Amino acid sequence: MEVTPDVVAAYEAALPADPRVENKKMFGMPCAFVNRQMFFGTFDGSVVARVGPARVEALAGQDGMRVFTPMVDRPWRDYVQVDVSAAPALLKGLAAEALAWAAKLPPKAKKPKVAKKAKKAVSEE
Repeated sequence: MEVTPDVVAAYEAALPADPRVENKKMFGMPCAFVNRQMFFGTFDGSVVARVGPARVEALAGQDGMRVFTPMVDRPWRDYVQVDVSAAPALLKGLAAEALAWAAKLPPKAKKPKVAKKAKKAVSEE
């Protein structure tokens, strides 16, 4: 899977200009986080927005929108997946809505770093 320049451009154009937003990559694709919670990102030829299960249910099935399912039979019910051919205003609105939704979630705790020697010892067992 590779994200095309048009997907990245649509993602960047929709991303809210908010100091809380942190840009990272997930699965090698651009994504945005707030409080260590992913709220908006790219996946293959689309963007995904974390708007909560009730909102996803209301949006899924509309033109170019569906429940985000990165793996077969593994839907992420908090996320709606949207074709980048959608109107830029729609993508921008979903990104803002996703930021507001995810900002209300408790911050994700940082995972403790595993020492390389300990990691190697575990893999050898």
